[in-house]
Amino acid sequence: MPEKDYEDPDNFYRDAFSRNTGLLSKDEQLMLRNAKVAIPGMGGVGGLHVMTLARTGIGNFNLADYDEFEIVNINRQYGANINTFGRKKIDVMAENALSVNPFAKVTRFENGIDETNIDDFLDGVDVVIDALDFFKFDIRRLLFKRAAEKGIYVVTAGPMGFSSAMLVFSPDGMGFDEYFNIVENMSDEERYLSFAIGLSPRPTHIKYMNMKNVDLESKAGPSLNIACQICAGMAAAEAVKIITKRGKVLSAPCFSQFDPYLNKYCRGRLFMGNKNPVQKLKKSIVKFMIERNKPVISSEIPELPDFKTENEIIDKSVIEYLVKAGVRAPSGDNCQPWKFAFSENRLDIYLDKEKDDSFFNINQMASVISCGAAAENICIAASVFGLSTEVIYHDETDNNPLVSIKLSPGQVKKDFLADEIFQRNTNRKIYDKKPVSDLLAKELKAQVHMIEGVDIELVRDRKKIEETAELVYEADIIRSEHRPLHKHLMKMIRFSDKEAFKKKDGFHIKNLEAGFAGELFLRVTRPWFIMNAGNKAGLSKVVAHNSYKGIIGSSGVGLIYVKDRAIQNFVRGGQALERFWLKTSEYGLSMQPMTAITLFMLRYKMNGVSDFIPEHRERVKNLYNKMSGIFNEINMEDAGQIMLFRFGYSNNIKYRTLRKNFEI
Repeated sequence: MPEKDYEDPDNFYRDAFSRNTGLLSKDEQLMLRNAKVAIPGMGGVGGLHVMTLARTGIGNFNLADYDEFEIVNINRQYGANINTFGRKKIDVMAENALSVNPFAKVTRFENGIDETNIDDFLDGVDVVIDALDFFKFDIRRLLFKRAAEKGIYVVTAGPMGFSSAMLVFSPDGMGFDEYFNIVENMSDEERYLSFAIGLSPRPTHIKYMNMKNVDLESKAGPSLNIACQICAGMAAAEAVKIITKRGKVLSAPCFSQFDPYLNKYCRGRLFMGNKNPVQKLKKSIVKFMIERNKPVISSEIPELPDFKTENEIIDKSVIEYLVKAGVRAPSGDNCQPWKFAFSENRLDIYLDKEKDDSFFNINQMASVISCGAAAENICIAASVFGLSTEVIYHDETDNNPLVSIKLSPGQVKKDFLADEIFQRNTNRKIYDKKPVSDLLAKELKAQVHMIEGVDIELVRDRKKIEETAELVYEADIIRSEHRPLHKHLMKMIRFSDKEAFKKKDGFHIKNLEAGFAGELFLRVTRPWFIMNAGNKAGLSKVVAHNSYKGIIGSSGVGLIYVKDRAIQNFVRGGQALERFWLKTSEYGLSMQPMTAITLFMLRYKMNGVSDFIPEHRERVKNLYNKMSGIFNEINMEDAGQIMLFRFGYSNNIKYRTLRKNFEI
């Protein structure tokens, strides 16, 4: 069979797009071949728009983008692969389009579009397919305005969850500002929100999208390749109708959204656009859903200092960063029981025994665990600078550091748990019972096993979770009825923003997630005589029941432990605890320590029941026996319990704990 002459564009077009015949006439195919489509943005939807239209037979393109491909584009952008990282998106997508149709005419606007070149970008264009980044609001607004003035249709299709929401703006229909109700002096967040709810008036994706991953202020939100591909198909179909003048084009205020995840297609006409009273209500609801996940008091994230790995002496700025990472570790009631010293590329962590003299902190073991967690944070953060670390454990005395970290310049790969150090938090909200997968449970356990001598028992069986909840209930009764523990709790609660920012330790009252009634209760019961009177009336059981409900509503509980109660093993236990906690944060899980019971059990094994008030001694013995039955993989006689905790899925907290500034 002789080769056909595909150097001739007519021969190429006839064969390349022959399978379109039957859906498109040859006359319509000729229209597509001579049409020009402008696509600003070569990212998630833009690259797919180019390829979909190129395979449909569009012969002329104006493409615009100034960005380069990087690894975070892999999940959704057509042109992103390991061979294109660092290359300009517009060059890659022009090459892809020409590899499909070598006779297409592609004009590149490699610096993007702005007011200086937008007229050139729209010159001779039949239709614009909007593929600008969601947050490029000003240039999108200008694009729609100039297109309308030039008599050009604009199609915008946005990936929303698993779905695509689409609008078509005709030159003689509603304009961008009119439909989205854009007025002067709107904040950026207001404009983004107006665009989102106008694009998707019946937002099917809200039912399953995790809104805590949406942050309009930091311009962050999830996007999926599945949705991007649907966008390309829907937008291309509209472009074909516009170019061939075939079929009815339903322009704004008409809208449509297809969601294959819910097997749902929505279409309608949004009377008055975003001025519609229902839209205004929706805007308020969505704004509330986003705002409720934004922190009021957040972690202070330090800037990364410049550091060259070939330097033999590590800059003080790097050490200061590592210390700031270290102190983000958890500690008993956020007491921050550590001091730091640095010399000759070695960072020493000392135990500050004056920070926590509570009944919980028997022999300073809770603080030792915290120092281990701080050490692990430092090791993880050091990897950001390519530094290798060696952890040196000491026999703790008043003069010796508890643990030292030797730092060496090198080419260590970044431990991506470093990204979670300033995000990790204690979440006391109600969790979702949604189970974690076996694969995720295995990954979480692996973090613990990275530290020698530390192990974990994860409980995901609902019956055992309930039994653990009963244990925590009993332990919390003891805690509520123990006067020194009550006084310590009240000492560490910060009852106002002013107090929290002044002291920068303890925890804000709203961090306890007690709600209005719970906060009122905490304020009223600050004096022991009131709490004691309430306990005699059964108040301690009411308090303990809240902890019980928290456990019952979780995905599971876990107990991290070491083989014996040697102080160095408790340091290692703290390291493993921090790795586990950071990994839960990476996977979007929430976690809350339930430390009362483990520290009570530690005191019981060290000193017996004599430290407890007489009314609690029998209860403590029973707790030990029940705990041994639930966590039967652990040799309770010898093991050192590091922490019992609950984990699961929840909304973000709004009030995080603060940290003091530590000098070195």
